[in-house]
Amino acid sequence: MVHLTVACAIIGKHLAHLDDYLGEKKASIERLVRELSEQHGFASAEIAINSADHLPTGAVYLTVTGTSAEAGDDGEVGRGNRVNGLITPCRPMSLEAAAGKNPVTHVGKIYNVLARQIAEPLIRIPDIAAAQCVVVSRIGAPVTQPAVMHVKLATRDGAPADQLRPQAEEIVVDQLSRAPKIVDDFVAGTIAVF
Repeated sequence: MVHLTVACAIIGKHLAHLDDYLGEKKASIERLVRELSEQHGFASAEIAINSADHLPTGAVYLTVTGTSAEAGDDGEVGRGNRVNGLITPCRPMSLEAAAGKNPVTHVGKIYNVLARQIAEPLIRIPDIAAAQCVVVSRIGAPVTQPAVMHVKLATRDGAPADQLRPQAEEIVVDQLSRAPKIVDDFVAGTIAVF
């Protein structure tokens, strides 16, 4: 089973009505994605199309021109400004340029800081020499429910990583529960991102 999330804006002038978007347009995208997933060897797939849609408020994924430029998302910040200040080839890193991004809704900005806040207490454990944390979001899911939370530890003097798992899990759960506070800290200006 493969889990796929597709964010596909629909150009508004090509819709007759909201029901057109909710019905045939989203269904045709799902059919295409299912067909492609089967062609690539996935017999079953859980597919979410525009999962950030919020029908009670009428918020659906429409666009005027078909590009993100109409929303001011033009990449002016650049890609060299990492949250930790490092470009780390051969190690996990985000290509997000967090500076200038919305601190309330930009999950790349939030997860960059969250990953650092998970790794820092892990490396204070005496038997841990290094920690890498990868956090992956799923569109429409709360920031406290990432699609993937992967932590990789390097230990000192051959210490078995399995013995460190309970401590590491406790830190991950604790820091993940604090993710909403990261947003508050961004808004208050107490977290630096470059």
